[in-house]
Amino acid sequence: MKKQKAFTLIELLVTFSITALLMIAISSLLLTFLATAYKSRISQSLRESGDNAMKQIVEMIRSSSDITSACVKDAPLNALTLVGRDGLTTVIKEEDDRIASVSASKKTYLTESGANSNYVSNLIFKCYPTSENKKYIKINFTLHTGDNTASSSARSTTLDFGSGIATRN
Repeated sequence: MKKQKAFTLIELLVTFSITALLMIAISSLLLTFLATAYKSRISQSLRESGDNAMKQIVEMIRSSSDITSACVKDAPLNALTLVGRDGLTTVIKEEDDRIASVSASKKTYLTESGANSNYVSNLIFKCYPTSENKKYIKINFTLHTGDNTASSSARSTTLDFGSGIATRN
């Protein structure tokens, strides 16, 4: 009688089990990589938007001829009113869940509109009088994108922005 060579049922089950565990591990790594790449992409987009808005606010303050908002040390302001070199008054404030620059009848948004209802929050200006009769303005705001879950979620990112600028005049 001839003996046939073949795999036993137990050997096949062990092989399939090991293959299944390896596939689960590989798919888990792939999903983690995709979630991390997505969060990185939305974080970069949020950072660019916030940096661009901060740069524009700083430039408007730097080129203004006067800040007409009340300048009381450590008193937070929700809006900053300044007078440009052209004599027009501009108000920088949070409006329609974006940072807006309102001058005369012209409104310009410094941030884009987020998909969620709390894209921009905590826009605060603090004004500090200096000894040279100038003003130092601290600017802080928070941008949030993604779903309204915790910031640690793969679909949600929150970034805080802050800067300070001394007026020239």
